[in-house]
Amino acid sequence: MIKIFEDFNFIRVGQLQSLLESHGIRTFLKNEFGSSVVGELPFVEVIPQLFVLEEKDLDRARELLASETPEELPGADWVCSRCGSEVDGQFSQCWNCGQAC
Repeated sequence: MIKIFEDFNFIRVGQLQSLLESHGIRTFLKNEFGSSVVGELPFVEVIPQLFVLEEKDLDRARELLASETPEELPGADWVCSRCGSEVDGQFSQCWNCGQAC
């Protein structure tokens, strides 16, 4: 099992899992229900992660993900409207309270 993608956006992880599965690549989704324990565990322990089950599918999976995940340049740093924390532009959610930018 090889981790190929992770993102706080569970919907995006699920979309990419569906893409790989539709091309015959078997996958495993870790932390599918991790959002229910956010705050009780460190966020890095509950981020949804997508794995490819077989190493022979890894190169094809990476090609498919690259075609579906354009590289995004980080935006400007921002201040959370909920708690006032400063957040690096590469993040779309506040590190302190989880509010989306």
